[in-house]
Amino acid sequence: MRAQNHSTGRFYRPELDVVRFLAFFCVFLHHVVPDDGDPHVVKLLGHYAPILFASREAFRFGLNLFFTLSAFLICELLLRERQATGAVAVKEFYIRRILRIWPLYYLGLALGALVAYLPGGFHTDMAEIGWFSIFMSPWCLAHQGWHGNPVFPMWSISVEEQFYVFSPWIVKYLNRKMLYGFCALLILVANAWLYWLTSTGHTSHQSTFNSLVQFECFAAGILLCLALKGQTPRMASWQRPILLVCAWLCWFLATYPMQTRFDTNRNPGFWPLMSGYALASLGSVLILIAFLGMDSKWLPGWAIYLGRISFGLYVYHEFVIYAMHRLLVGRLAPLGSILPVKFALDLGTTILVAALSYRYFETPFLKMKKRHSVIESQPISGTR
Repeated sequence: MRAQNHSTGRFYRPELDVVRFLAFFCVFLHHVVPDDGDPHVVKLLGHYAPILFASREAFRFGLNLFFTLSAFLICELLLRERQATGAVAVKEFYIRRILRIWPLYYLGLALGALVAYLPGGFHTDMAEIGWFSIFMSPWCLAHQGWHGNPVFPMWSISVEEQFYVFSPWIVKYLNRKMLYGFCALLILVANAWLYWLTSTGHTSHQSTFNSLVQFECFAAGILLCLALKGQTPRMASWQRPILLVCAWLCWFLATYPMQTRFDTNRNPGFWPLMSGYALASLGSVLILIAFLGMDSKWLPGWAIYLGRISFGLYVYHEFVIYAMHRLLVGRLAPLGSILPVKFALDLGTTILVAALSYRYFETPFLKMKKRHSVIESQPISGTR
């Protein structure tokens, strides 16, 4: 495997937009594929049903891919900024993150509050949404659970915001060797916290929704950035599918034998959980390596575009699923019972809503964000 250098003045890799869409699509599949409580799937697939159910759980590691990709990009951009200017503009970093995240994030929270007061909603969701509003939702969900409001997946955005609190400072003040040490510390803290949760009889969601446990993914992304040293891996085309297969095996093993998602009475213990979360991070890193430096002829334009609007896809998809479920179950039950039809309607509507949001709501904020960029990155679709 060889590597290719790029200048410090601009860093945009369209293949990473494809990875963004892939991460969203995995999360989407986790939310739409039937779980092990669906008797129709068990009857249809028989002995093969557990494979589908385990795959559904493995798709949730799309979130880990989001975290790893985010850490990789943030570290790469800030290191290039430091190399180009001799410093890291922390204030500009926070302005960029606020303009990219907060408008759509708080719009999603407003939609969640609206759903809470619709017929069939739960007014008590407002307390949890309050924790979302100050980016503390992971701790809230770990201890209280959730009623099913479609704002629920946005807990992961709180984890990213917590990462952004310290990420520009560590790149500003730590050299590469110290950054390696910081990543080792993150991994140590993540696993020490996981050990404590295991020894005190925690439940699966108490580890899943724990920011400190998830910080291992951010460490993995930073380590990949440091290991590549600003270069892009280049490899034979046949090697990339092998890496993707290995990544999927890591995710599947983390889900099935290691049981990172488990019932309260079947806690697998610290070592399987530690191995499972490590495999989840490793699988995410392998996906990034498999895509970085990929020839543009293998990158469909539609996938690049969907990657650019992936934040909207992520924020809106549960609202679309919620609305479609109420519509199909209430009025079009026979049609809604056909999984491929429901899948197509959910995905198609989510793309439509996200595309409109990107064009008419997010783009003005993205233009403002661009004015605060030091290293140019992702372009704005639909603008020159």
